[in-house]
This record gives sequence, C-alpha cells and structure tokens, in this order.
Amino acid sequence: AMRITVGAIVSFAAGCSYFEVPYGDKGDDFVIGRTMELGNIAGVMEYTADVEPRSASHHGMVTLNMRSPLLPGLALTVEGMNEVGLTISGQTLRQSAYQKKEAGKESIDAMSVTKEVLRRCASVDDAVKLLGNVSVTPPPAIGSPDGNGIHWALHDPTGRSVVIEYLQGEMVVYNNTPRVMTNDPDLHWHWRNLDTYVNLNPSFPHQNDFLAVDTEVGSVPSAVGHGWNLFGLPGDSSPPSRFVRMFYLRGYALKHTKVNTTSDAMALSTVLLNNMMFPTGSVAKDPKILTDPYETVPYAVVKVPSEKLVMFRGYRNTQWRQIDLKKVNFNVAKQWPVEDGSLGIRELIQEDESTPVV
Repeated sequence: AMRITVGAIVSFAAGCSYFEVPYGDKGDDFVIGRTMELGNIAGVMEYTADVEPRSASHHGMVTLNMRSPLLPGLALTVEGMNEVGLTISGQTLRQSAYQKKEAGKESIDAMSVTKEVLRRCASVDDAVKLLGNVSVTPPPAIGSPDGNGIHWALHDPTGRSVVIEYLQGEMVVYNNTPRVMTNDPDLHWHWRNLDTYVNLNPSFPHQNDFLAVDTEVGSVPSAVGHGWNLFGLPGDSSPPSRFVRMFYLRGYALKHTKVNTTSDAMALSTVLLNNMMFPTGSVAKDPKILTDPYETVPYAVVKVPSEKLVMFRGYRNTQWRQIDLKKVNFNVAKQWPVEDGSLGIRELIQEDESTPVV
C-alpha cells in the first residue's frame, strides 16, 4: 500500500502563485489572488473551504484545506483569512531550512503555521512577533529538514504585506513591495531576476522605425499585429517565469487601465489567475519519482482583506463562490467542497425570463 505523509504532500506541491492588485484612488486597498498548483496524489485528494469557529482565545477563520482518505481526520491548511481580515498564503519553498526545537521555547511545525497565525494574530505585525518568539520546525514526517518546505505571504487590511521564509535555520522577513510570490528560489533571487526582463515594454514597439526601408514586401522592420511589446515574457509554468509574468502583466495592466473599485481589481485578478492556469498533464512529472503525479490547479482564491471577502473556484467548476466573513456565524463549523460535481454553468433559458437584463 502507498504510504502518504504530510511531507509527501508538501513535496508534491511544486508550484503556487500569489499576487496583490491595488485599487482605489490611493491604491492602498488590495485584492489578493492565489493559485494552488499540486498533483492529485493517488487520485484521491479533496479540497474544501471551511469555517473554523472562534473560541475564547482564538479568532474564527475561513480556510482552504486539502484532505485525503489516506490521511483520515487530517486537514492540511495553507490558505485562509481570519475574522479580522488577516490573510496568509503558504506555498512551497524547497530551499527552506527550519529551526530546531529549544527547551523552554514553544515550537510550531511548518504545516501548522497557517492556522496558528490566523487563530492567534490580528495583524501582520502580530504574526511576525509570534513567529519571532517561537521555533518553527520542519513539517512532520518530512524526513529531511532542508527540503520540501513552505514560505508564507501575509497581508492585513492596512495593506501591510510581508513574506516570511526560513533559510539556513533563520527566520527571514521581507517587506513584500513587489507584492508577488511563487516558489523556489528565495524571494531576493526573484526580485533580482526581474532585472533580466527590462527589455519588455508597456508601449507599442516603434523604436526601430528609424531603420525602416521599403521593400517588395512592404516597409521593414515593422510590428505586424499586437503583442510584440511582450516578446520575451516567459510563458512556462516554472516559479521564476510565473513570478515575472505576474509582475509585468499586472504592472502594464495597471499603467493603462483604471482599477478604481473592488470589482475592477477582482476582474484583473481573475485574468491574472487565468494566466497561471494550465491543463493537467501539460506540466511534466518526474519519472524518477514513482509517486510523482501530474500537476494540476485544484483551486484558485481571491481575497479582499479590507472587505473580509474570500472567493474560491476549482479546476472544473470555475464559477467564483464567495464567503463574506462579515456574515459568517463563527460559532458554528461549516464546510463546502471546492468541486461540487458541476461545471458551474448557468442555463439561462431555464431562468426566469421576466428578469430584466442589465
């Protein structure tokens, strides 16, 4: 029988993508987009959105969870928002090297960080303080402290945004001014890698018009059709390429279009998330790893911390479903499947035809 451990599940989460889209007159409110990119281990992984009730000492929260009948009773949480609007997104960082347990000091394993932060913290600064006062140790049953780890993007309604990584046994806190995160390598590497693509241009490529000569096939060189300003933008699904793509596409969109409202930012976030999607089977699996499944995108999430909204969709059912945390009864647990067996298609002919079209 196949033995699946928490460490194995972490190791199969080869990619995830995270970004923030500013909106409003001052650009100080944000919509967050995130994908989960993970192989369906043994074909039995299930994903749910859950309400975890508040307690006397813990905030209530809405989380996205992974479950498997091979790990009965265990929900793995790497995504969520609590009732005060603090959000956290955990994504694979194989480069991670965590801390060791210390006598007399609280320790939290890496797979428990997401829930502990949401339960115990009201702001990004609270979370940084909490994690700075504990030892964050490797995920259980991982087998090695220096791989298959996780890093986290945190954001609160003030707009404060940080990424926390554990490198060479030390906690590293980044002020996430680019407001993007993917996976390996570490965040500073990704920031420097943006320099590699400075040839990209938000404007139509007329810079070589001075070279134009008339020929039998017309004036050359000239740009035929649109899109050449993005020539060289990487299109593959590797973490560096996804980071570059989100940064430049978001930036160019914000330069040329107005993103004034939450709806505007949600629309842009949805398009960016669509760009991160890929067909299951198109990302090659490693034949040297017998249990390596083909990667898929089991869910995408949009979050609005200032309005305490969480939306999710699946790979098959791509209809957004919204949870308004302001309306949630945090005294009662509740759960929704990410995939409900449908494609989320609306049959308009069967709807009330007297409803006016707006």
